Amino acid sequence: MDPPPRLAELRAGKAASRVTLWDGSQVWLVTSHAGVKAVLGDRRFTAVTSAPGFPMLTRTSQLVRAKPESASFIRMDDPDHSRLRSMLTRDFLARRAEALRPAVRELLDEMLAKLVTGERPVDLVAGLTIPVPSRVITLLFGAGDDRREFIESRSAILVDRGYTPDQVAAARDELDGYLRELVEERLADPGDDLISRLVLDQVRPGKLSIDEMVPMCRLLLVAGHGTTTSQAGLGLLSLITDPGLTEALAEDPGLMPKTVEELLRFHSIVQNGLARAATEDVELDDVVIRAGEGVVLSLSAANRDEQIFPDPDRLDPNRDARRHFAFGHGMHQCLGQWLARVELEEIYAAVLRWMPGARLAIPFEELEFRHEVSSYGLGSLPVTW
Repeated sequence: MDPPPRLAELRAGKAASRVTLWDGSQVWLVTSHAGVKAVLGDRRFTAVTSAPGFPMLTRTSQLVRAKPESASFIRMDDPDHSRLRSMLTRDFLARRAEALRPAVRELLDEMLAKLVTGERPVDLVAGLTIPVPSRVITLLFGAGDDRREFIESRSAILVDRGYTPDQVAAARDELDGYLRELVEERLADPGDDLISRLVLDQVRPGKLSIDEMVPMCRLLLVAGHGTTTSQAGLGLLSLITDPGLTEALAEDPGLMPKTVEELLRFHSIVQNGLARAATEDVELDDVVIRAGEGVVLSLSAANRDEQIFPDPDRLDPNRDARRHFAFGHGMHQCLGQWLARVELEEIYAAVLRWMPGARLAIPFEELEFRHEVSSYGLGSLPVTW
């Protein structure tokens, strides 16, 4: 549940370290909180994958470079990034996420009521942390629950390094085909959902093309599904293996939002880090990063920086962890962070409510951690209570 100790060793050294990626290319690795914040807040570092020196973190990273029209706005710089992102901003404000809380709670109660009456142990990954985020996003999209399994399976392939580039490309194209159909249906017959609003406010007036909208919708599906699933699973693992944590929440349920922030910091699921490339020479403390050189930002290392978070390897629900980078930083900071917080708070509270005394049904050593996915998580979480 901890990042590799070597990252802490690098963090104690220079502002950035030269490292070699899987394909033999060399990039700069930034591991400190100050360094990550500086790079993510500096417009001289680009998020565009076709930029010279941009790190190819996995075998499938080159798919976006080969087909730039398939990229979502997180792979763009301004002005295109801000133009497209601003079309979604109001749908992901904190108050909009709070408005969804009753529906999320009702969904969780419905699902857990079924889980607790079935056989034990229960796998909370398959039974809860995978279906909940996908059902929430399909609710936003106004998509039928009958396509949820299709969405989950294709989204999972897009973030799994175990698949070949051809398999990932095929899954992306299948998902895009489904989303294009959904957009065209809303063009003909708009409803009361996120896609319909985008169609009415942006597509029909000519501000947004369907070709631009499809990758935008794919981003919401994939980013809102895999990341929340991984974070929810690891957070639940912490809750059921740390009696002090569950006792603190039982004594003060109002501690849940603070606990969620600490769990986000502690687990830092974006294990590959964030990739950028320098477009100009940039001085980063005692290191000069030249134009055309790639940079990888380790969020997990930055979130364990003792300069910002004393005793960083300890999970402390009373810590003020709000300076974490679980959602990134700067102009590309996660659009869906408020919705993610609502989902995580409700998932954790619901499991504690429905499964008192929840505990692992297998030895900790037998848990299957997902090292091959871009957002670190669990393959399964068997519990009894």
